Amino acid sequence: MPDSQKAEIHIASFLVHVRPESLDAVLELLEQTPGLEEGTRDPIGKLVVLAEGSSHQDLLGAMELIESAPGVLECILVYHEVMSPEEARQQVIATGQSETEQQEAMS
Repeated sequence: MPDSQKAEIHIASFLVHVRPESLDAVLELLEQTPGLEEGTRDPIGKLVVLAEGSSHQDLLGAMELIESAPGVLECILVYHEVMSPEEARQQVIATGQSETEQQEAMS
């Protein structure tokens, strides 16, 4: 099987509880780590973190990195999806149209 057919994209979200005084440091860690980004936050120390990787191991590594950050109390997996790159390109986007439909509408 060609590598392109084996390729997977793993998307996950984590609920992270952080001590409020450590929030800025954890946010900086997220900004500096490829594949991780802040989804939303509460100033009392609750975050939703979005993660993307090419394997389950990438996501486990992301969780371990977050959990090991000073001030992190817990990191809980909330959502995990595995898809092919082709499926990712066809995902419905915020407008309710697939990327292909949006491109056709713009031409």
